[in-house]
Amino acid sequence: MENYYDVLGVPQDSNQSAIKSAFRKKAKKYHPDMNASELAEGPSGQRGQKMSQDKPEKGGVASVRESAMRLILEAYRILSDGEKRRVYDRSLRKQKLEQGGFNYRAFLRERLHDPESQAKLIVYDLLHNFDEEALETYERSKSFGDFRLERWMDRGDAMDAEYCLAEEYEKRGRLLKAYAIYKRLIGMEHEKPWFRYYYDVVALKFRTLVLQKMPGRIDEDDYLDRLEESIALDVGTRDSAQFLRKKAEVHLRRKEWDEAREALERAAALMPRLPGLSAARRRLAESGEAE
Repeated sequence: MENYYDVLGVPQDSNQSAIKSAFRKKAKKYHPDMNASELAEGPSGQRGQKMSQDKPEKGGVASVRESAMRLILEAYRILSDGEKRRVYDRSLRKQKLEQGGFNYRAFLRERLHDPESQAKLIVYDLLHNFDEEALETYERSKSFGDFRLERWMDRGDAMDAEYCLAEEYEKRGRLLKAYAIYKRLIGMEHEKPWFRYYYDVVALKFRTLVLQKMPGRIDEDDYLDRLEESIALDVGTRDSAQFLRKKAEVHLRRKEWDEAREALERAAALMPRLPGLSAARRRLAESGEAE
């Protein structure tokens, strides 16, 4: 598998600015309109097609240029997109795990009483589409007490694995478990950023879960508590305002006017023009008059 980081000539932890800059430099160097002398090496630093200085093969220069540009464009397409880059990074880790000469998964599965082995088994299974097995191991590993993936592996790998676990819980409708993991990951990101280039994807997952998937599917009192936790988490100004608006809507439905008014005031302080805020205020005013 082609390493797109090598294609662009950037480290794997590069931010989006560095990736864009590297792409522009590579694109300028290997664009089909550039001189043939620039094609001595391919975009990943390997020797490209050897060209005769006297009589280059017809079409050869264009072919090499076009192939190089296709590869550079594909690398940029993947690495400039947060979600695509996350999936690609996981495939690189999977490739690295598969380079061993023995049955790594069987070895880990035999070590049931070793928390480090079980943590590594969870990651292995997630990377190889054993999602149900990964969740089972994760649940079983709670018997170890303070079981946290980051105790046994690189913090970034642990956070990515936890994110995948949250996705799997969400797919199975186990929303509170998914919520708890997303919440912890956002807190960890605030303490020391790692997600960086796809933090927006994580925040979107969390926002969609809280605002769209949880209402009506968990106890309403529990939902109000989760909303207040989400507000305190400070995912972003707009997100906090949306959580507050949703909280106000729940209180309005329950005819808890004071709580609804407080939530609306807090939302307005964050985003005065938040969509839906005026409608909620009208409902509050009409309800108050009716009472």
